[in-house]
Amino acid sequence: MKTKQLYDLPRNEKGIKIYVECSDGSEYINFFHIDGMYSYCKSEKDNVINLHCGTPVEEHKDGYKIK
Repeated sequence: MKTKQLYDLPRNEKGIKIYVECSDGSEYINFFHIDGMYSYCKSEKDNVINLHCGTPVEEHKDGYKIK
């Protein structure tokens, strides 16, 4: 599988799923856009998460997962 970074993903108003274990119990987060050096994401439970824009991801199910 080809590895991408978050900054390679398109801006998306609905959010792009990124599968990752979250401390709030969510199975995935929704990536919306890059905001400077970080991304704007929300967990399933609506908590804001900011991942570094260079975080490596790879395709997984109906979205991506952190590599």
